[in-house]
Amino acid sequence: MLPKYKIVIEEIKSWLFKEQFLPHDKLPTETQLMDKFNVSRHTIRRAIGDLEVANYLYRIQGGGIFVADWEDKRINQAPTKTIAVLTTHIADYIFPNIIVGIEKVLSEHSFSLVLASTHNDVAIERKSLENLLSQPIDGMIIEPTKSSFPSQNIGMYKNIKKNDIPCLMINSTYQDMDFPFLVVDDFKGGYMATEHLLTLGHVKILGIFKTDDKQGVNRMNGFIAAYQQQPSLASPGQFITFQTNEEKKELSDRIRTVLTQSNRPTGIVCYNDQIAFLVISIAKELGIAVPDELSVIGYDDSPIAKMLDIKLTTIKHPKEQMGTDAGNMILKLIGSQTSKDIESIVYEPELVKRDSTKKVKK
Repeated sequence: MLPKYKIVIEEIKSWLFKEQFLPHDKLPTETQLMDKFNVSRHTIRRAIGDLEVANYLYRIQGGGIFVADWEDKRINQAPTKTIAVLTTHIADYIFPNIIVGIEKVLSEHSFSLVLASTHNDVAIERKSLENLLSQPIDGMIIEPTKSSFPSQNIGMYKNIKKNDIPCLMINSTYQDMDFPFLVVDDFKGGYMATEHLLTLGHVKILGIFKTDDKQGVNRMNGFIAAYQQQPSLASPGQFITFQTNEEKKELSDRIRTVLTQSNRPTGIVCYNDQIAFLVISIAKELGIAVPDELSVIGYDDSPIAKMLDIKLTTIKHPKEQMGTDAGNMILKLIGSQTSKDIESIVYEPELVKRDSTKKVKK
């Protein structure tokens, strides 16, 4: 739990980052701030004092508390050779490989990284952006949080744009934002995964997709499109959709219910390799043999794909190559007068065939 004065500091900084108060605007009085935050005058004075030292605020004797030109300070500061990287996760799955690629390029140019993660939580994204924007940085590489929805932190991103902070997006993009980006063609990837099972003769196919990020929605749409190319099929396929904050047990129970039905699917297209691992674990628990009785295909070709007893058929994610390209792109953005000179990158998905899929038994 943060001390009360730090909570006040963070909230006031968020007002500035979201442009609720502009430079030289007057803030509420100490008494009004005490009432708003339900804290003592001492707490307010300590918070305001720290914000003054950090050049966010200034006082006029007898006139009140005002917002300083903190943005001008950022624009005029000397380059720090520091890049901020904000992803939904850092330490697991495919993210270490992406960060390795970024770090490899930037270290060659004597840049250092500041890393943060959002855990795909909008509130954490806001706090992370506030923290990163309060530091001297030369550019930002960001993976959007809950990207299938309009960003709740769009004010902060507009601030990044307005202040010409070089910024690019990886893995996904936000609606109505024109930052350069690096993404996989996830629609095509979902199509390829589903088409692979259809080619193997599977008719009853289940798709499991996360729908609070754009990657999952695009993969699901690719799944639907592959079925639409098979008009002779009576069934359009089944779906299980989930979101980041859904309990793993709840998702496991939903998958288990489908796999215990008499007309259970013979093939499953999974949002990613982690979901594929979960499906294979549940199938093993239920005595369903993979791939003899159930074909399973993942997405991302993560380390998990090769660690399973049954090596996983999956769609390849470029991982370290994306990181390398992101590193080179942010350097170009830093050296460019406009992001319009920078071309975004869309990677072609690639099907990696292993042991978890086979032709359906007639």
